[in-house]
Amino acid sequence: MKQNWITASYYRGGTSKGVFFQAKDLPTDSQEELSKIFLKVIGSPDPNGRQLNGMGGGVSSVSKCVIISPSKREDADVDYNFIQLAVEQPVAEWNNNCGNLSGAVGPYAVNTRIVKAKEGENKVRIYQVNTDKIIHSTFYVKDGIAEVEGDYSIAGVAGTGSKVRLDYLAPGGSGTGKLLPTGNVVDEIEIEGHGKIKVSIVDAATPLIYVLAEDLGLTCTESPDQLDSKTKEMEIIQKIRRKCAYMIGLSKSENEAPMNTPRIGIVSAPKDYQSLDKSTVSADKYDICTRMFSMGKTHKAIMGTACVNIGVAAAIEGTLPYQVKRKGSNDLELRVGNPSGIIVAGAVIDKKDGKFEAISAVMYRTFRPLMIGKVLV
Repeated sequence: MKQNWITASYYRGGTSKGVFFQAKDLPTDSQEELSKIFLKVIGSPDPNGRQLNGMGGGVSSVSKCVIISPSKREDADVDYNFIQLAVEQPVAEWNNNCGNLSGAVGPYAVNTRIVKAKEGENKVRIYQVNTDKIIHSTFYVKDGIAEVEGDYSIAGVAGTGSKVRLDYLAPGGSGTGKLLPTGNVVDEIEIEGHGKIKVSIVDAATPLIYVLAEDLGLTCTESPDQLDSKTKEMEIIQKIRRKCAYMIGLSKSENEAPMNTPRIGIVSAPKDYQSLDKSTVSADKYDICTRMFSMGKTHKAIMGTACVNIGVAAAIEGTLPYQVKRKGSNDLELRVGNPSGIIVAGAVIDKKDGKFEAISAVMYRTFRPLMIGKVLV
């Protein structure tokens, strides 16, 4: 078999890491062939769950690839395509966005000279191919390179970095075409082995299902390891996810639901809990508690698109996140408690003729280039 070395970069964006490629450097534009390449690059499938034979790290947040190219659209500077790779299975899914890695896309475009930058603050307009949405990435450039050093910290990442502001324009309907895919702020569904349960399904940046933690016998203060060990509850969560995927037209049957979408999370009112760094997060320091699930496992922080989504969902009157959030909280600066600490999300929501509309959503990330070179396939 011929050995191919493909130009690539390894970037951290938010609480994720991924291998970045320019479309011009890839040997094909076939999605099927690229999926095979990316699985090799990342080291999947790995029955040991470690991805030692690739660039992945054994969890969904670092099992990712990105394709960047100059955009032909008038409203965008670059096109950004995201691919989520399963760890233990030969699955590459092109159906969603990674909000965390979105924080590295603008800096990558500047560093690779796809976009010409100026000194100081820059804005890169990103066309997110998977979701057909526009994201504006605002960050600082120094000496022609996106500035990494700064004093902004995010939960789940050690140290500080330069702040990247991400504005999601009209984020509603990214996966289904509707902000509220069922038309309802709350639906009650029947789950085999559990009975009836209430859910809120919101599609903003990514389709996401919300369940009240208490309705599953959970507190929402559990650690990821504790939740992953609760096999019965985790199976019910996946049953809910698969049923909702079929309900909103993302799969032809419950059994055919993709692994990566829709996403699902539990929510509750703020409570004291211990974060992954062993510090105590006090209930009075944040507005809503959540635990999110990605590729069948509990996320150790919160997916970037899920952060955008919960900011939107909590601003829509009547949803489960709206019901449990701290009364009087600020929709533009919603403090979200997650396993790694607190993250801030914000959204502008309008209601016309009885229908909700997501005008915009914002989140903040940091980034760091980790490596540039070539990867062997």
